[in-house]
Amino acid sequence: MVTSKPADEKIRHLNLVLRVIRDVNRLIIEGKDRDRLVRGVCDSLVKSRGYFSAWVALLDKSGGIVTTVESGLGEKFLPMVEQLKRGEMTGCGRRALAESGAVVTGAPATTCADCPLAKKYSDRGVITVRLECEGRVYGILSASLPADFITEPEEISLFEQVAGDIALGLRNIESEYERKEAESRYRALFQRASDGIFIYDLEGNIIEVNRAAADLTGYADDELTGMNISQLLSTESFQLAMERQQALVRNEADTQRYELELVRKDGTRRIIESLTGLLGQDGEAVGIQAMVRDVTEQKQLRESMQFYISQTIRAQEEERRRIACELHDETAQSLAALLFDLNVIAKDKAQLSGESIQHLEQLRDKIERLIEGIRRFSHELRPPVLDQVGLIPALELLCEELGRENRVNTTVKVLGSERRLLPEVELALFRIAQEALRNVRRHSQATEAVVRVEFTPNKIKLSITDNGEGFELPKVLGDFASRGKLGLLGMHERARLLGSNLSVKSQVVKGTTIALEVEG
Repeated sequence: MVTSKPADEKIRHLNLVLRVIRDVNRLIIEGKDRDRLVRGVCDSLVKSRGYFSAWVALLDKSGGIVTTVESGLGEKFLPMVEQLKRGEMTGCGRRALAESGAVVTGAPATTCADCPLAKKYSDRGVITVRLECEGRVYGILSASLPADFITEPEEISLFEQVAGDIALGLRNIESEYERKEAESRYRALFQRASDGIFIYDLEGNIIEVNRAAADLTGYADDELTGMNISQLLSTESFQLAMERQQALVRNEADTQRYELELVRKDGTRRIIESLTGLLGQDGEAVGIQAMVRDVTEQKQLRESMQFYISQTIRAQEEERRRIACELHDETAQSLAALLFDLNVIAKDKAQLSGESIQHLEQLRDKIERLIEGIRRFSHELRPPVLDQVGLIPALELLCEELGRENRVNTTVKVLGSERRLLPEVELALFRIAQEALRNVRRHSQATEAVVRVEFTPNKIKLSITDNGEGFELPKVLGDFASRGKLGLLGMHERARLLGSNLSVKSQVVKGTTIALEVEG
């Protein structure tokens, strides 16, 4: 069978098109280097497709020239390079950057006065198209070819497809570069981090650690890799770490640090704080990243400080008890005896002038007020009812006095089954409530206050709420001192000694709530 010459030309043309597309796709697949990719495409267009020349100008995100590559031009391309470096894009280049399709120039020698290659394009056509992928313009591709080629839709379509493939390849290379850059930055941060970082799978097998982790454990990096975290933690700590891990997988864990006991290579033990997070892949949890720091000294210092504070508070309470007893048993009794003597003298009115009787009455009133003040002060120092019948009656008496003396409607609400607590727990809770109500009396301008005590099987919740002016909470606890709120600091310390955290919630003109929960 004999085929016609036009049919043979058509087949040859399609084979060349397929060869160019195949070459471009191969370059994209193998493409790890930007310049090699665009140079290979230009060479393929010239050698395989029969173009006279082809060149690419790559741009950065702001439109500045990054690099240029050509094939078929050699030194003739240098004036174009210099022009592009000056930021002077050719007319066809500007149009290509502004339009989505290919820009076809049939007679560049007469229509492209600003192009240094125009005179070399006599009786040739030029196609120029922008390299764009996902909205990012990477540059332009321009080629000179026989004038009769540029009128063929297939040629223009091929050129646009090649440009799209180049842009896709450039996007992939840029993404890979950015990924490697991000990985490099992460690796640098990972190794320079002052906290130890452990990465391990869900069975606890260590995959990777940083230098700080090796220093903390006493093992070398390669020794740690492959070990299980159970080999680095006490039995109780390993169980706690696994419980936290399971909570993370169930999305139930909080983001707070927690303490673990680390067993170093030399057998010594350290207290560490750990903050853990899940590592995922394809939506599935595959591992854990734990950031840990040695807090042994801080914990010892904190425990020493808490012991010192507890001893100081205990000594204060003993001193308060002693002073309260002396005031009640000695000072108040002596004043009561003095008052009795005055009453005896005042009964013999026949031998006293009216002025003397009046002075005696005034003196008696002063002594009575003094006795009342001493009794109240003695009660505040150490209410006997707290030791005798417990926390709730002591709180009720405290609220009764606040309502009577300061006209603040104060009530005690008890939830659950009331029970006696350890003396030190009752005393601490009473002191917190006492200080809170003292603040209500002095600063809040409140008309109502509620002391709520809730007894649960294993815990006691105490809260004091008022409807006063409230205040703006500081960002950190230490700012209470600078604001003169030393009472709140004292309450915080008492709560910490009970193993609890004091919660303070307040808003201006919306009142204040102080609360804590303790074991007992």
